Formats: sequence, C-alpha cells, structure tokens
Amino acid sequence: MERAFLYGDLLFETLLVQADTIPHLTLHYKRLSESAALLKIELCGLNEEKFCQEILQHAALFRSQHPNTQTLRARFVLYRDSEGFYLPNSNQSKYHISLFRFEPNPILQPIKVGVYKEQSKAPGPLANLKSGNALIYVMASLWAQENNFDDALIVNTNNEIIEATASNIFWLKNGLWYTPPLSSGCVNGIGRTLFMQKKPCQETPCTLQDLQSAEKCLLTNALHEPREFRV
Repeated sequence: MERAFLYGDLLFETLLVQADTIPHLTLHYKRLSESAALLKIELCGLNEEKFCQEILQHAALFRSQHPNTQTLRARFVLYRDSEGFYLPNSNQSKYHISLFRFEPNPILQPIKVGVYKEQSKAPGPLANLKSGNALIYVMASLWAQENNFDDALIVNTNNEIIEATASNIFWLKNGLWYTPPLSSGCVNGIGRTLFMQKKPCQETPCTLQDLQSAEKCLLTNALHEPREFRV
C-alpha cells in the first residue's frame, strides 16, 4: 500500500454488513467502479459479485474470532499498486478490507454542528470521491471537538456549505427538500442517493442562512438513519 500511504492514491467504501447481507451493495459497487474509472485505476477482475464475496468472507472470519457480533462496519480500500512517484508505472490495483463492530446509537435530539472555515474544499470531479485525500475532514473533526460541537460543516472555495465531516446535508423549507449539488464539491454519498430516491429534492448551493431558517436539517450517510442537526 505504498502509493496509498505516500500519495493518498486510493478509493474506499464504507459499508454495513448485516448477517450475510450488505445493504445497497449495487450502489456501493457502482460508485467504486465509476470512481476507479475516473482515477484510471484498473479493477483487476473485481466485479460486483466478487466485491460482495470478499467482504462477506472477511466478515465470516471476523465473526468466528469475535462471537456474538451482529452488524459490522466494513471499509473496502482499493489502491493503485504500482511503483513510480507521482506518475505511476501502471494502473493495476489491490484491495484491503477492514472490519469493525458496529452498534448504532439512536440520536433522539438534534445534534449541534458548527461551520468549519479554517480550510475550504475546492469543487471538481475529485471532490465527489471517497479517496485518501481526507485531511480537511480530519481537521474539521478536531475543530468540532475542540469547540464542543457534535460535528462540523465543510465549506467550499465559494464559501458555500457543502457537507459535514462524514455526511451529506439536506434542509427542508416551505415543504421542499434541498441539498447542495455535486458541482459544489460534496462527496457523492450513498445516503444522499437513497434520500433523493425517496423524496423530491432540489439541488441548490447552501448558505448558513438557508440552514438557520430551515424547518428541519438532516445529515445522511450509508451507516445511519438520517440525523437531525442544528447550526
């Protein structure tokens, strides 16, 4: 994983594993394969069936070593396996799977978030990927902790609010749901896709005033049910 370590030359998917089922498997694999094509990383024989089988096999081994484990959180990392410096000698890939116990805690009250403005995120096709270039989320999470927030909102270079540290954002106003467009630079989240499949939603740039005047604000990702937040 040298290139992944040195250059962040990787993609990852975070998935739930419930018994022998991976919710929204097709969406996860579609995002991974489309992202790999954008980065010119070869899948090297990986298809949706093998993607599923590999994760479930690792999950079975994990459960054999950790009895009474039900739901798992899986992290599937696909990385370019090549020598070279910034220019790789090839686009071949390998993958690594990590598993963790997962016990979601129901959140009954809206969580409190702040707007992290010490760094901003540039929009563009790479901004929509779940890649190894995640320092802004690390620093925003530390900032939130230091300032007694439950999470932090990320802004882009146009000073638009685009997402939280590990979630997409939605807000309800006058009976209509809104979310930032991918062109603003947010990650193309699975939870975002699922929410937009269930509810009519308009994509529009987001300001702090939009969130403060909204009837409801939600965070979505693939691991949790939508969570309400306030700024």
